Amino acid sequence: MTFRSIILFFIYIFAFSYAHSSEIEIVDNGTTAGYVTLAWPSASGKTFELKQKENGHWKIIYQGQDRATTLSGLADGTYHYALMMDGQSNAEDEINITVRHHTLKRAWTFFGVGAAMFLILITILTIGGRNSVNPD
Repeated sequence: MTFRSIILFFIYIFAFSYAHSSEIEIVDNGTTAGYVTLAWPSASGKTFELKQKENGHWKIIYQGQDRATTLSGLADGTYHYALMMDGQSNAEDEINITVRHHTLKRAWTFFGVGAAMFLILITILTIGGRNSVNPD
């Protein structure tokens, strides 16, 4: 292999990986709680539209200059999002997100642990308060 072919190979690899990397990324993954924050920090453009696919049709859910948005109230399921920059769409700027909430058993376990910690804290504060009363 010649030096020129090696350089061309690396240019091709770099250009291919850059052209096919998605601009949308998950920056706060709360899919087990029904929310997610999507961002596009490296996207080139001044105005952005984030679309969600519903029943085979794209619906604009965000339009503006911000480079991130939080989507909440998501039920269990798979969601498809696409980003348009300055009115231009790119098939690579799509992301699929699967939301799967915690099971009811796990939610009750979290609640039980939290309630136990609360009762322990109240008990410690009550006992500590009685022991530190000034006899004056």
